[in-house]
Amino acid sequence: MRDNPGLIGLLLVGLAVGFGHCVGMCGPFVLYISRRFGTEESSRPAILGQQLLYGLGRIVTYAGMGIAAGALGQAVDLAGSMFGFQRIAAIVAGGFLILYAVLTLFDFKPAIPSTGGGLFARIAGTLRQRSPNNAFFTGILLGFLPCGPVYSALSAAVALGTWWEGGLGLALFGVGTLPAMLGLSMVDELLARHRVLINRLSIVFLLVMGGWFVYQGLAA
Repeated sequence: MRDNPGLIGLLLVGLAVGFGHCVGMCGPFVLYISRRFGTEESSRPAILGQQLLYGLGRIVTYAGMGIAAGALGQAVDLAGSMFGFQRIAAIVAGGFLILYAVLTLFDFKPAIPSTGGGLFARIAGTLRQRSPNNAFFTGILLGFLPCGPVYSALSAAVALGTWWEGGLGLALFGVGTLPAMLGLSMVDELLARHRVLINRLSIVFLLVMGGWFVYQGLAA
């Protein structure tokens, strides 16, 4: 990991995104897990255990998507090397990261589904009917929900260039989001108080990572 800033960057982005974006957008799902798999008599360790299982389920999904994205990047590199464009994936991924960060920084909100509002209400209704009776498998299922930061992380995984780095990178991204999600289940008011500031910090990480990928592509 010390030799691959992309992997370290994904971990740091996950950490920043967790306390910024995820606290606001994914908070309802964290509270859902506590209510769905806990009771009023449940102890804090028991609730944390369920949240950890939920988080691990998300990490499994992210890692699987990262493996696919990394394999795609590996294929692009292999094919591109024959034409002298083996770093095109890095430039495209870096550009996507920068574009997403800039649009988010200026609060651009395209008319696409998000994990908040009406979408959450519809998903919650479906979960009440068909949710797995297990927090881990619920995390696997919810890991596929549309999410801008996850899409950005997948773009970075494509640029990493191998299936195993893509899988590891997305797993680290998921690990980075765990502290905020676990903390939210315990002290949601405290985290929410500084969510806007930390969300801005996560955007800075995305910009830095995007610039790094573009540089790597151009310098190759």
